[in-house]
Amino acid sequence: MVTIMPIRPENRARYPANWREIRAAILDRAGHCCEQCGVPNHAVGYRGEFGDFIRLRGNGPCDAAGCGLDWPNTMRRLNYADAREFARQYNSHAGNRDAAGNRWIVIVLTVAHLDHTPEHNNPANLRALCQRCHLAYDADHHQQTAYRTRRNGKAAGDLFDG
Repeated sequence: MVTIMPIRPENRARYPANWREIRAAILDRAGHCCEQCGVPNHAVGYRGEFGDFIRLRGNGPCDAAGCGLDWPNTMRRLNYADAREFARQYNSHAGNRDAAGNRWIVIVLTVAHLDHTPEHNNPANLRALCQRCHLAYDADHHQQTAYRTRRNGKAAGDLFDG
């Protein structure tokens, strides 16, 4: 199963019909690891105090899941559903956290357009990034987009007004 970040409906036409294949090629090129911080796709762990990824460790299945690998066949990547089940098991205390207060997550790699243009799908313009690195890369772009939205009045008004 391939996990893909949802594309907003208003942007769907900006992506090519073969986006799934392009995405798969970029993830393969990156070895299914974030090209910024190196964390593996579908790895199970939690973010430390400074945002560093602390992977799940323990017995064979836990060690494998912390690296985004299936057990006992650690040559195969863990699928998202199984990784999510590992995280769910560790988030068994109050507030979906473990006994130490950590919230276990599953890393999901995304594909970032370095120029923020979905129509530009040259591999040199694309990077496999975890969600944290992708959000950090896009922070200035998101700030500019939010400013334009507010300036143009698109965010004004009540959502429940007809």
